[in-house]
Amino acid sequence: MGNICQNNVHVENTHVSLPQNDEQVDTRQRDLQEARRKYQLEQHTFGLTAVEQRLVNIDNLPPMLSKLPHEESRSLYSKIRFGAQYIFYTLYALFQRLVGCGRQWTIDRMIQHFRFPCLLKEPKGCEVWRKTAINRKDQTVLQRMQADHWFAWQRLNGVTRNLIHRVEGIVPLQFAPFLKTIEYNHPYLAEKTLQVHIEQKTLYIVNLTEVAIGETTLLAPVALFVIFNGMLMPVAVWIKSMDIDIGQVSIPNILSDDERLRHWVKTRIIFNMLDAQYHESVTHLGFTHLLMDGVSVCMHRNLSKRHPIYKILLPHFRYMHAINIAARDDLLPRGGYIEKNMYIRRILMLKLIAKHNENWVYDPIQSSLEKRGAMDIPGYFFKDDALQLEGAIRQFVHQYVTHYYKNDDRNVQEDGEIQGFYQELTAPRASRAMIGSGGCGMNGIPEINSMKNLVDVVTYFIYTCSVEHSATNFPQYEQYAFPPNFAALLNGQPEDEMADLDASMPSRKEMFSTIKIMKVLTLVLTNSLGNYENVYTRDMDTFGRNCVAAFRQNLSAIQNRMNNRNADIMARNDPNQLQEYQYEWLLPKNVLNSISI
Repeated sequence: MGNICQNNVHVENTHVSLPQNDEQVDTRQRDLQEARRKYQLEQHTFGLTAVEQRLVNIDNLPPMLSKLPHEESRSLYSKIRFGAQYIFYTLYALFQRLVGCGRQWTIDRMIQHFRFPCLLKEPKGCEVWRKTAINRKDQTVLQRMQADHWFAWQRLNGVTRNLIHRVEGIVPLQFAPFLKTIEYNHPYLAEKTLQVHIEQKTLYIVNLTEVAIGETTLLAPVALFVIFNGMLMPVAVWIKSMDIDIGQVSIPNILSDDERLRHWVKTRIIFNMLDAQYHESVTHLGFTHLLMDGVSVCMHRNLSKRHPIYKILLPHFRYMHAINIAARDDLLPRGGYIEKNMYIRRILMLKLIAKHNENWVYDPIQSSLEKRGAMDIPGYFFKDDALQLEGAIRQFVHQYVTHYYKNDDRNVQEDGEIQGFYQELTAPRASRAMIGSGGCGMNGIPEINSMKNLVDVVTYFIYTCSVEHSATNFPQYEQYAFPPNFAALLNGQPEDEMADLDASMPSRKEMFSTIKIMKVLTLVLTNSLGNYENVYTRDMDTFGRNCVAAFRQNLSAIQNRMNNRNADIMARNDPNQLQEYQYEWLLPKNVLNSISI
C-alpha cells in the first residue's frame, strides 16, 4: 500500500505546509487568531447548582467547546434526517403507549412486539433471549449454556469491551468467602479450583464497583469468567448491596430448579443494567464525546488550516461539537432522558465521568490489552478487529506524517503549531469561571518531539473518533432495545427478590423512550472510515489524496478478512454444541470517521 503514496510526492497545493515553511506567515497568524476567538474551552456546569457542582467535582470533567461556531453546524440534510428520525420514533413511542394502555407489560409481550410484523427490527438481544428460551420451563441445558456464553460474549464484544482483564496472584477478595459454593460442581470450572485457573491464566474479571462511586445505596458488581472448551463462560457474579456486608454471590445453574435458575438470570440482568450505566457514562459519553471535544478545540486553536495535521484530523471531528451540545442540552438536563430513564441519574453520571477524567491516562488499545492480559482470550473479536483497524490507521498516519516532516524529528520539534497543540492538550484544566484560560489536562500524552510520538498521538485521536466510538455507539439498539438483555433502568430495588422477572422490567413508556433514543443515536450521518467527504479531500494535495486512497484499499482488504472470519464462525457452528456469535460492528463499512451522533 505504501507505494501508492510514495510514488506521488509532488505537492501542487501550496496551502499544505508546516508553519516553518510557510511564506504567508501573517495570513496564517491572522487565521489562527480568528480561530482562537471562535474556539474556546469551557468547564461546563451542565445546569447544576453550586452544591451539585461540588458533589460532581465539576472542574474534573473534560472541558468542551464554549459556543458553537457556524462552521460546526450540521448540514441542512443532516438536520432534516436527524429531526425526522427523532419525530418518527417519538410518535412511534407515543402510539405504543396508547395501544398498550391498561395492559401489563411483560417480557413475553416485548418479544411478541418484535416478532410481530412492525417497523422495528428484532434486536440481537431479543433474538438470543428467544432462541435460548430464557425464563421458560422447556429451556434445555444447552440453551442455558448458550445464554451464559452470550452474557460472557457481551463483556468481549458488546458496548463495553475494555474492562475485562486476567486475574493475577490470588482469588479476588470479593469471592474469597464463597469459594466452596463457587467451586462445588461448577459447570464451567472443569473440576479445577479458582486458584488453579489463575495459575493457568484462564480466569478473568470484570469489576463494575466504580458504578457505585462511593454511594452506599448503589449496587456494586464484580464478575468472574473462565475459558471453557475454547469459549469464555461466566463463573460467578458478586454484588455488594447495602443490606449485606460481604455481598452476595450467584453462580450459573444449568441443572437446577426454576427458583435457583431465575436467581441467576436475574443476576445477569442486574449486572448488564449496571454495565449499561458504566457504558453510557464512561465508555461512551465521557471518553469519546467529551474527551475528543476538547482535542478538537485545541486543534482549531493551534493548527492552521494549512497544516497537514489539521487536514488529516478535521474529517474525524465532523459534526462532533453539534451532537455534543445536543447531548448536553437534551439528554443531560434536569428532567432529560438520563434523569428519567437511567438507573444512575445525571449527577452521579457526571460524577463518575469526573472521577475517571481526574485519573485519565493516555492508553492506546494495544497497551490497554497487554496491561489487562487480554490478548489471548478466545472469541475477543473486538480486539482482533480493533487492532487491525488501528494498524491500518497507524500505517496511513505514518506515511502521511513522514512525507510532510521529511522523516526528520527536528521538523517536528521546530513546528510551533504542533508544540502549541501539545501544550494546550496537556495544560491543566481551568476552573469553571475562566473560559478559554486552561487546557484539557490530558495526562500521559507523549511529548510530541519526534516522528514516532506524533504518529502515535494522531493515530490515537483518529482511532478514538472512529473505531472506539463506532464500537461503543452503533450496537446500542441491538443491546438496549430489549430490556431483559441490557436494561438502562430496572424498576424497584434490583437487589430485592421477586416472584418473576417481569416485576423489574421497565414500563412500556420507559422501554420505548429508550428505543427512541437508541434509534436516533445510531443514525448514520457521516461517511465510513477512510471515505472522507469531498469537502476534505478537495483541500488536500495530491500526496494526501493518494494516501487516503491507499488507506481505503487497506481497509477493503481488512473487511474481506473480517467477512471471511465471520463466515467461518457460522460454518463451524454446530446446533448440538455451544455456538459462537459473529462480530460485524468493526467492519470498516460500519465504522464512521467521526463522533457525529
